Amino acid sequence: MVHPKTQPALVSVIVPLYNAESYVTAALTSLLSQQVTLEVIVVNDGSTDRSLERVKAISDSRLRLIDSPAKGIAAALNAGLAAAQGEFLVRCDADDLYPAGRILQQVEWLSQHPEFGAVCGGYAAVDPKGTALVEFNDSGLAEEITSELSAGFVRTHFCTYALRTEAARAIGGFRSYFTTGEDIDFQLRLAEACRVWYQPGVHYHYRLHQSSITHTRSTAEREFFDSMARQFQSQRQISGSDNLERGQPPSLPELAASRPLSAAQHIQKFLLWRAWYEHQAGQKYQAILTGVRSALMVPSNLSTWRSLVVLTVKPTESAKLLVRPTFRP
Repeated sequence: MVHPKTQPALVSVIVPLYNAESYVTAALTSLLSQQVTLEVIVVNDGSTDRSLERVKAISDSRLRLIDSPAKGIAAALNAGLAAAQGEFLVRCDADDLYPAGRILQQVEWLSQHPEFGAVCGGYAAVDPKGTALVEFNDSGLAEEITSELSAGFVRTHFCTYALRTEAARAIGGFRSYFTTGEDIDFQLRLAEACRVWYQPGVHYHYRLHQSSITHTRSTAEREFFDSMARQFQSQRQISGSDNLERGQPPSLPELAASRPLSAAQHIQKFLLWRAWYEHQAGQKYQAILTGVRSALMVPSNLSTWRSLVVLTVKPTESAKLLVRPTFRP
């Protein structure tokens, strides 16, 4: 259904776009199929492939294409935030997917709970073809996670969030210091400004493929910025501000020597986590099968084979599980 341009958008969807020609059509289709009044703001962040052609081929008045200042992912997201006209805000990366009905469910929840500024949920990792690999939805409980975020724990992908646009603007949007990890920093700051709720269920399909930003940034770079997001949070809790807010950003360490995590390695880690989760739940046979899938993703990784051996011989009643996964296990 095409909505008149004069009708105010209830939900603004920000889609940062950089070289996602193989996936962007599917991503936008999953958004435009949502049964809610929305606008989809595609922010072109300097794409050099045929991504823009794919976007322009979609004729829908709800779709807007704008340019980013080409200063990184945070700047692209802020450009989308500045253009947003909706009362509520969500993000979808150009290579990922939204499940049917997701936005309506979250917007209805926020409308019924004005005391909360944001709601989020579980997500699933999928392979390049969209086949499900593993779900990160281990908690069956609907619960507030504001205090959890205040303790520096991020349990889910930021793209599972729906939030009030005013809340995003109140905290100043995304911070350009972060070339990656801007979403971790945003989640931690958001919990300082409003209450956040977790709703069980798969709210996002996170696609793992070799050209995604996760697999073009070095592991050391990602770990550094994730760590800085938590250090800045600690500084704010102690003194009310952090070094970025004081105009004293830490200098970046030398990170060039660290290789990015490949898509296969990332999938392997997801599957190994799932194998141990199944083992802890008493599903040993399934855990072994998942562990074998994990090992075969990168057969040369001997540490995964060793984990599989331990998984096979260890009694299920004594298995230990990580409390909860972060969205970057």
